[in-house]
Amino acid sequence: MTIDISKVGERGQIVIPQDIRKKLHIQQGEKFLVISHDEDIIFRPLKKMESLQQIEEDIIDMRIAAQRWKEIEAEKTVASKEEFLQDLETW
Repeated sequence: MTIDISKVGERGQIVIPQDIRKKLHIQQGEKFLVISHDEDIIFRPLKKMESLQQIEEDIIDMRIAAQRWKEIEAEKTVASKEEFLQDLETW
């Protein structure tokens, strides 16, 4: 898993960090499916889109991850942030 920080430019553009672009073989002009749910966003390259069912499963995983992260921040769970990120890699 790669984690990085990006920012939104004046025209609403987001730069995908170079390491991630290389890892995922993302080229200039490539199109993405963009899904938003609550405060979360998923970017899925169209060339890698498997099915709508896979996208639905990704959204469910995103909801679970968001809930677990809130529990960690509120200290309502015994898992650490590092343990959570390790679990996230196995999903």
